[in-house]
Amino acid sequence: MNSLLVLSLLFSALTISQLSAQDTPPTDTPPPSLETEKKAEAPVVEKESEIGLVKLFKTGGWSMWPLLLSSFVALGVIFERIYFFFTAKLVRKGFNQDLQDAIDSNGLTGVSQFLSANEGQRITEVLKNGMEVSQNDPEIFASGIEREAGEVITLLEKGLTVLAAVSTIAPLVGFLGTVSGMINAFDAIANADQVNAKVVAGGIKEALITTAAGLIVAIPAMTFYQYLQGRVSFFTSEVEEAANKIYKEYLKVKAGKKA
Repeated sequence: MNSLLVLSLLFSALTISQLSAQDTPPTDTPPPSLETEKKAEAPVVEKESEIGLVKLFKTGGWSMWPLLLSSFVALGVIFERIYFFFTAKLVRKGFNQDLQDAIDSNGLTGVSQFLSANEGQRITEVLKNGMEVSQNDPEIFASGIEREAGEVITLLEKGLTVLAAVSTIAPLVGFLGTVSGMINAFDAIANADQVNAKVVAGGIKEALITTAAGLIVAIPAMTFYQYLQGRVSFFTSEVEEAANKIYKEYLKVKAGKKA
């Protein structure tokens, strides 16, 4: 009787354990599928963005052509003017101080001797020609210096108006290309069924490229224009200072003759 009771209890325990094992969900994760493995193993290919001058030029549109032409013109003027200023002997350093020493030592005779010793400079030619036509009259000397200096300054300023024009017009052409690019962007928006970044990217890129191109052309042109204009202004001030020294000496000589 006791053995039957024990067997029945063991059978009941085994039945309950089997039923509980069937009700418990499996905890093991399924093995990854073949597609998942392929996705994990597939390398990510990044699209390289190629940015070159030719590609940027084409993307910029029609306004890039006048900007390219103006850049060639500006470069030609810059190289020619730099070569001219470095080869032309305008005025050496300390010229006016040495001229004043010559005047203090020997008056107008010292000026003539000083100019003869410093031939080959533009300022010497201007002063010498002014003295030759002066007839020892200070007013005639001043008029002669003004005429001679004007001729040399005109030669020095040759091409500077072109640089000034390029530095002014190039940004305007770039801004015009910017407006054209924005018009293309809005036109793409108007014609598109669904608006996204790709629809307007082309027009905006064109606008930004033309703006940058206009500034790239204008900034060097303006920089060299200011530099070359400074060289002209320096020569002009040196001529004026030297002419004033000689003019005062003419006045002294004229006053001494009257006395």
